Amino acid sequence: MSIMDRLKSLLGKKPPKADTTELIYIYLPEALQPIERGDRYDDPLDADLQLRGLGCVSGGGTQMGDELPDGSRRIESCSVDVDATNVAAARVFLRQELPLLGCIRGTQLWYREHDVPLMDAFDGTTWLTDQARDDLHPGFEF
Repeated sequence: MSIMDRLKSLLGKKPPKADTTELIYIYLPEALQPIERGDRYDDPLDADLQLRGLGCVSGGGTQMGDELPDGSRRIESCSVDVDATNVAAARVFLRQELPLLGCIRGTQLWYREHDVPLMDAFDGTTWLTDQARDDLHPGFEF
């Protein structure tokens, strides 16, 4: 089966969630609307993670800023949730792929190792890996 046939067969289908998946939270300091985030990050990452057997994109979010005087709110950042079957291998893949997709300085991969919250942080050129992290995932206290 060609890669294109494999991609086509995977689109629109999520594999059953393995009992051994672990969350990797991708923090993106970009003001992207949900559809734009999906087109730019969620969809290509999901397809490639599944092709490699590393997991799948399981969700995402948009962090809104404080309400402005006119009642509107600006997007401050967005995120992508990855259910990884192999956190170490998924992190390697994500650190390679995210810059190719155009991620900017300040992008972070949040994960846990031995229940310790850690992150990999992109400085615009390289990734600083295994950094201590105090922030928690907004929905899961991860």
